[in-house]
Amino acid sequence: MRSFKTRPNEMRESSLLGSVLIWPVTPASSRQWSRQDGGATTKLGQHPLLKAIAAGLFVCVVLTVSPLTAAQAAPPHLAVLEGMLLSTTAECPVLRNHGKDQPLSGYTTYVYHTLQDKRLANREVRLEGTMKADGTFQVERLYTVTDGRLYRVRYFCKICNIEALEPGNCVCCQQPTELQEIPVTENAK
Repeated sequence: MRSFKTRPNEMRESSLLGSVLIWPVTPASSRQWSRQDGGATTKLGQHPLLKAIAAGLFVCVVLTVSPLTAAQAAPPHLAVLEGMLLSTTAECPVLRNHGKDQPLSGYTTYVYHTLQDKRLANREVRLEGTMKADGTFQVERLYTVTDGRLYRVRYFCKICNIEALEPGNCVCCQQPTELQEIPVTENAK
């Protein structure tokens, strides 16, 4: 039990349990007195426990907000390639960039299947991804380029009004999905 200076004729207790200070709320009339008590009571911003809690809350806020802002920007580790997506008879899709053919792989199966879509053959594209040790460029994001503007590729079923991740039939009605290109705004990259 820790003792604090109290007002005469008033019973006031405080106890220190573990590291949490339990202190009864004092009425507004007592606040003036505690300011005049010569600093015997701990002021709100000066208690070491309160400082530690404030620092912990600050760290939590920073750790929560920073991934949100980082997710909005393009990841810094992704390289960008632009060129013509070629239609090949081989399994591996190819990007022709400045006369050089770059073999491509997909970060996920649906990205890989999108690269193999014949409707995107011989189209100007922008690819974001990483270069792999085997010499392939692993695509994480794919955009088509028309008149210098970027478009996001999606597959859509008008019958069921649902979006698919890759080319093929709709998972609901089994009808072929439609390739759609959605303009990319600067905020949505």
